[in-house]
Amino acid sequence: MQMVHKGEYPGKSTVSFLPMIDMSATDMSCIYSTLTFVCNLATRYDVSPVLTFDQPLYWKALTIVQNEKPNSQLKSLVLRLGGFHTEMSFLGSIGHIMSNSGIQEILELIYAPNAVSHILNGKAVARALRAHMLIDTALHCILTSDIFGIQIPGQVDDDLDQVNENKSEIMHKAAVLHTELFEGNITTSNNSTILKTIDNTMVTQLES
Repeated sequence: MQMVHKGEYPGKSTVSFLPMIDMSATDMSCIYSTLTFVCNLATRYDVSPVLTFDQPLYWKALTIVQNEKPNSQLKSLVLRLGGFHTEMSFLGSIGHIMSNSGIQEILELIYAPNAVSHILNGKAVARALRAHMLIDTALHCILTSDIFGIQIPGQVDDDLDQVNENKSEIMHKAAVLHTELFEGNITTSNNSTILKTIDNTMVTQLES
């Protein structure tokens, strides 16, 4: 200590509790008294006053400081939002900006709908971090597979299922047209393209 210290020795440091304010922490008078006390101490020691609050108290303290006169000592206060609530606010901003982009539907494939709402507004921090990491990983996998031509596992099976589903839908439409024509509900004189539609549909099915 003596090797790195310059100037007069400041003396032994002490750590002690500051006076307690016998009021509710959310009371505006309590917050104002705290801000004033800290500003007075900062002025005495010629330092910048810095205070950290959680989200509800931060909002009230900021309101008090903003409503003070320009020459008030409270204007020198540096108000900080706590780390956890800063993270919650950041995650909530992502959910707000990305709303209606399909992120909710994607997350509902993993989480329950109620959990997704908490993820998007930043309340469920741990789940939100995991959810955004999963989405980021999935997007990077898709981009990488498209750039380098790498097949994503399971993609072929999904594509085949989609093709089979489309074929089944085509055959169903052809069968409906044929049934309506056979029962006399529609006639070729009213719509000359019906038989051509059936023919083209069946040819497409056979060629595929």
